[in-house]
Amino acid sequence: MKKWRFLGIDDSFDERKCCIVGCVTCDGYVEGFMYEEIEVDGLNATEKVVKMVKKSKFRDQLRCIFLPGLTFGGFNVVDIQKVYDETAIPVIVVMRRMPDMEEFMSAIENLSDADVRKSIVQRAGEIYRTKTLYIQIAGTSFEEAENYLGAATIKGNMPEAVRIAHLVASAIIHGESRGKV
Repeated sequence: MKKWRFLGIDDSFDERKCCIVGCVTCDGYVEGFMYEEIEVDGLNATEKVVKMVKKSKFRDQLRCIFLPGLTFGGFNVVDIQKVYDETAIPVIVVMRRMPDMEEFMSAIENLSDADVRKSIVQRAGEIYRTKTLYIQIAGTSFEEAENYLGAATIKGNMPEAVRIAHLVASAIIHGESRGKV
């Protein structure tokens, strides 16, 4: 059976900087990491995710990209449709609970380029419920997304690549890993 490689990306930030860390796993084992920095509340997360993936030696082997939400570094919104269009790798956003979109859109109003950010969020599309998570998808079907989630998750309900990316990003910014994804 062919082994699937997954990329999980998560962030961590403080008042000085924000990093995004990508973790590549295969059968639950870590195979590598990627790293970029983005602006807190900026608009460069999409381009940095695409850049990170395109320059990676793992690019042609990745089955899908998992993100633990649409935003990194506060409200730096990732355009998952654009990531898929520019990498040809499906993107799955995994969330433990249904986001409060009204509250989210209200918070975005306070930032520059609010209309751009809202448009990116709307392009992400429908939020689906799986057995244990809420997901948004680009470049794949709901059924395939469920298969990828099952193959990428070892314990709990978060894909292992996202869990490890979270731990590493936290350690880079805070000196040790912190909190739950």
